[in-house]
Amino acid sequence: MKFRSLHLAIGLLALLPFILASCLKSEEEIPDFNTQLQNDIQAIDNYLASNNIIAVEDISGLRYVLHDDTTSHKPTIDSCVTANYRGLFLSSGVKFDEGAGVSFPLSGVIAGWKIGIPLLDEGDSATLYIPSGYGYGYYGYPPEIPSNANLIFNVSVKKIGNSYRSSDRSCN
Repeated sequence: MKFRSLHLAIGLLALLPFILASCLKSEEEIPDFNTQLQNDIQAIDNYLASNNIIAVEDISGLRYVLHDDTTSHKPTIDSCVTANYRGLFLSSGVKFDEGAGVSFPLSGVIAGWKIGIPLLDEGDSATLYIPSGYGYGYYGYPPEIPSNANLIFNVSVKKIGNSYRSSDRSCN
């Protein structure tokens, strides 16, 4: 009886990697970042062209339109920023998030904001067209944000601070 249980246990252990692998997505299904980025940039450029929007092309692939251009000071990755924003899906224009007077450390947000927000001065507003890899990427943020979703953010930078105070979620 012990011998049979031992063989059963060994057999199950041997099958465990195959069972687990069948539950996970294979590497072949996950697109290469650069390939996906090129696809995203093409989709964003098509969207901009079809809507007659002239955007600045950042070297990263992010596109942006500056609406209010002041000559204040720009945040760095170490800054705290207070902003108003609205997030939309590029594919449908459906709003998925918005906030007013929201403060955050710039180092703690999606890569698209880490790239786009430092392009703005305090008081500026812009529309950021963010490729999926600089947003929530392949995995998305279920159920709100699907896989490989290109995003549009309308952002207005209200205040730039040196540090984030988590006790009241504000910038100093």
